Amino acid sequence: MFGTLNMRAFSGLLGFAAGTMTAIATLGLIHQAYTQGNTVVALMGVSVGAAVLFAFDRFLPHKHLPLVSVNCTDLRAYRRGLLLFSAMALHKIPEGLAIGTSYFVQPRLGLLLALAIALHNIPEGIAVAGPFRACGMSRRECIAWATGSGLAEPVGAFVGAIFITLSKSLLPFSLAFAGGAMLYVVSDELIPESHSHGYEHEATLGFIVGFLLLLALLRWLR
Repeated sequence: MFGTLNMRAFSGLLGFAAGTMTAIATLGLIHQAYTQGNTVVALMGVSVGAAVLFAFDRFLPHKHLPLVSVNCTDLRAYRRGLLLFSAMALHKIPEGLAIGTSYFVQPRLGLLLALAIALHNIPEGIAVAGPFRACGMSRRECIAWATGSGLAEPVGAFVGAIFITLSKSLLPFSLAFAGGAMLYVVSDELIPESHSHGYEHEATLGFIVGFLLLLALLRWLR
């Protein structure tokens, strides 16, 4: 990581991101899917969304990327950076899908979701850039890698918007699908990472603060 990176703050930011995404997924997306559809649709959407993310995480070869050094003196750090880059890019697809579909329910909800995701993209960008910086890459190259990991998000938003435009009757299922995918990301990546640096209490505090903040904002939007 960067020499000036405070792991206490990093853990708190990741916890905050997990809290905001949990609130958006449950109180926003899944709640909307339940009210606009029915219980069965909501349950199916959440289940399929989580299952698809599990399948991607399990079967796509993002854990077996080629070890190629590009201006790096530490090949282990470079490989770690590639793994983080791949994982971040993978889970930004459902985040983009969630943004695209939520705009069809309530534009302000889509904006709020985009802002919440933007907040957690900050520590995630640091997480991606850190290993590349440690292996000897320039700041410009590290920024390029971090930016590249987020390009899957607008693609997911575009796909989600087109999908709902073609068939609005699938909106409840799509919302639940996006919510389930986001819950998988929170549980499988954000929370474990936030608790892996020895600052579990800071991560938990960040989670609660993030959840409460989004709870208040969602209430304000109604």
